[in-house]
Amino acid sequence: MLRRLALLVLALFGSTMFLATIAPSAIAEGPACHKTDPQTGVCTIWIEVPPEGGGGGGGGGGGGGGGGGGSNIIVLVIDGQRCTFAGLKNPQPEKNDPVWEGHTDGAIYACEVAPEVRVGSIIAGFQIPFWAAAPPALPPPDPRVLAQQAVDSMNLKAINIGIVPEDRPGSIGIIGLPSWMWVEAPAENTMGPITRSASARGYTVTAVAKVTKIVWNMGDGRTVTCTGPGTPYADSYGKQSSPTCGHTYTRQGRYTVSATSYWTVEWAGIGQTGTIPIDFTTTTNITMGESQVINQR
Repeated sequence: MLRRLALLVLALFGSTMFLATIAPSAIAEGPACHKTDPQTGVCTIWIEVPPEGGGGGGGGGGGGGGGGGGSNIIVLVIDGQRCTFAGLKNPQPEKNDPVWEGHTDGAIYACEVAPEVRVGSIIAGFQIPFWAAAPPALPPPDPRVLAQQAVDSMNLKAINIGIVPEDRPGSIGIIGLPSWMWVEAPAENTMGPITRSASARGYTVTAVAKVTKIVWNMGDGRTVTCTGPGTPYADSYGKQSSPTCGHTYTRQGRYTVSATSYWTVEWAGIGQTGTIPIDFTTTTNITMGESQVINQR
């Protein structure tokens, strides 16, 4: 029995199905054709892609476990009827059964239609037998979900602020003299670059993350943008300005300084690439005074 895609199915899924047939990159986002009538070119069996983030065993952790944002349940649409793939039909029908559609290869599979509850009655579920050369397979996992899993395993954090004057009792800077800012003890998860991968069902996505800039809000209405970790201050530098990241205050007072690190995560896998922007902010407090009152920084 030749199974054809009913017009009702096309009406239900509309352009989404059409796009899925012409745009391979959309396979993780819409229905995928499992079987096409060789005479008409019409798709007779669709595979519905599980929604992003649904059902699989996946979550957060490193380098690749999890379901990759999909369920292991395969949902088909046969002749306009939505059903769940149930494996081989057992026993297999005789070869002269119309369900074979004249084929001698492949096998007969079953697809279960769930019971339907209507007002005052319940319609029992049933199975739809169908022929296929091979069992339907899940489409690749959503690479964006795997990319996020890879990022989660990086444990990215805000920087540890290094600054002169320091945030401690007795540390007071002098207005008019340069303050230095830097990343204290930079690590791969506070500055990058850092690389992690996540996998599901034999597919892998790799992500590389690094800080592209740090924006320092100095608390006096000014910001300083630095593209690297800065230079740690040492007493031997005296009154020199920082060669990489610094600021000069012109008024005394107590200032809250914030440092926002901007990350760029580039990922690739399953034939796709993408970029994920991330930022983290941390703060500290410093005190600035006048030179005639304070003789130390």
